Amino acid sequence: MKRVFFFIQILFLIALFSGGNRDIEAGNMKMSSLPSQARDQAYYSQLEQSGNRYTKDHSWLKNGDDFIQVGISYDHVGAIGGAVGFIIPAKAVDETFVKGELLAEIEGASGRTELHAPCAGVVKGINPMIETPYDMQANQVWVYKCHLKRDQLENLMGDQEYADYIK
Repeated sequence: MKRVFFFIQILFLIALFSGGNRDIEAGNMKMSSLPSQARDQAYYSQLEQSGNRYTKDHSWLKNGDDFIQVGISYDHVGAIGGAVGFIIPAKAVDETFVKGELLAEIEGASGRTELHAPCAGVVKGINPMIETPYDMQANQVWVYKCHLKRDQLENLMGDQEYADYIK
């Protein structure tokens, strides 16, 4: 508990003294509000909510041009405390995985969760922000860029189905 309190104090001090215009107005994020690592990537589009797919265990998939990003849903980040403390990936680039296999462990301020593979695939990239997950916004928590069979995505929930599921 002391460790969590200390972590919260550090985050508060960083936020207090970092200053600068982050362009966050009424919950709308503009490009300049993203951490520099995300701005430098072609994958910043993962912040868009529409078109995502979800599993019942709250895995989140974004269908990109060449890859599919896999992470945990915004709502599930809230369930583990709203802030991510650390992410431990279980796979490396070019490793294959099967449906249900452990991909990462994610710890938040008040809980821990596991990210399991929603379907079979191959890891093609790891989010560089997992080294500093406390800089991630809750809707940026993706761990891997993967090659999946796109037809496997059809059996997953869309945005509205997932919203109904978590009510």
